[in-house]
Amino acid sequence: MKRILILLTLVVFLTACTLPEIGGNASPEATQSPATQPVLPTAPPAEASTAAPPTAEPIDGSEMNLGGVYMIVPSCLPVTVSGVIVQAQPTNEAGMPFEIWPQHRQFSYAGYPLSEKFFDPIMRVYPVAEYAALQDFVNQQVSDMQMLLSSRPAQIEASIPFLPTLGAAQVFHTSVQYIDFQNGAGVRFLTQYAQYSAPYNNHDLFYAFQGLTADGKYWISAMFPINHPILPPTYDSTEVPAGGIALPQMTSATYVDDMNTYYANMKALIESQPADSFTPSMDCLDRYFASLSIGD
Repeated sequence: MKRILILLTLVVFLTACTLPEIGGNASPEATQSPATQPVLPTAPPAEASTAAPPTAEPIDGSEMNLGGVYMIVPSCLPVTVSGVIVQAQPTNEAGMPFEIWPQHRQFSYAGYPLSEKFFDPIMRVYPVAEYAALQDFVNQQVSDMQMLLSSRPAQIEASIPFLPTLGAAQVFHTSVQYIDFQNGAGVRFLTQYAQYSAPYNNHDLFYAFQGLTADGKYWISAMFPINHPILPPTYDSTEVPAGGIALPQMTSATYVDDMNTYYANMKALIESQPADSFTPSMDCLDRYFASLSIGD
């Protein structure tokens, strides 16, 4: 069912700190390997507390300060967070934008409640100036994100600014919500990336968070797999779970229109589901990102 949809042009940017290092030759996916990501020691809670003021609504969880990135890991998210420095990769012989990045901080989440999905849970903190120096389009991404966070429209028609580029299209986005964190703001949404008309499914769907610090210095990019019982397990599954929507038949003479209707209906259906009916809970992930404070 692989039909080419659209080509994607989305990316982003930011700097580093004092974490264990990863070399610059690995792809973004390769740098997620637990074997190459030594755990960064966490600063004592007292020091973490002084790194950022407490959130307006106290979060029940564990305070951490990993290489200048302060966070509270909520008790509803039973993970072990570790961080590394990914070394810069300023050139790529094939000219692929998703194979070029500045030195940045990267975080992984052992014990995450979902596994063997299209993405492993990951958060990256990019230095904007360094990223923009490597890729011209980054400045446009920053400008688009700043405009989005300033106006905060309820409905977003175009693709939401995203970093890094993924070599595919943002097929859809849903459940959009703006989140203010300690020293910046961002947007969270559910999405999938593909080079065809990918249906909603529990293998590819992920919770995305894209944000900027208030001073424009750092871009925060996160991808966390997320599941819901009304979705099929994979893109090619013929199963229609209880409460779900059947996928249009490719043999239909009105397939394109049918898919547009499918996406509209699925968006409405997903947005009608309680936040805690997802795995993990969207509210839980929202609380995690609201706790962030990004330092040097």
